[in-house]
Amino acid sequence: MAKHTPQQWQELVKLQQQSELSVTDFCREHTLVPKSFYYHQSKSLKSEATSGFSQAIIKPDIPAPKAQKGQTITLATSIGDLVFPAQISPTIIIDVIKGLQS
Repeated sequence: MAKHTPQQWQELVKLQQQSELSVTDFCREHTLVPKSFYYHQSKSLKSEATSGFSQAIIKPDIPAPKAQKGQTITLATSIGDLVFPAQISPTIIIDVIKGLQS
């Protein structure tokens, strides 16, 4: 088995996350040792945790549910819960979150 660079391991971890394969099946298909894969996956998750951001994987083949009238989005904060109508623009919620961080 070939030795992979840290960047290659990051790409392999991302590929596995985006695939619908278990780690065992993914490793089998890519001729990887599962123990090594788990080690590099753990390193990747630790680096994400220290960056303050998590990777979001968008699967476009899954349609998003439509918001119904009367539904709300609740954002729990240290100063209390903020409740928004479900039809609110996502940019407004982003602006509120940015305002809370400053």
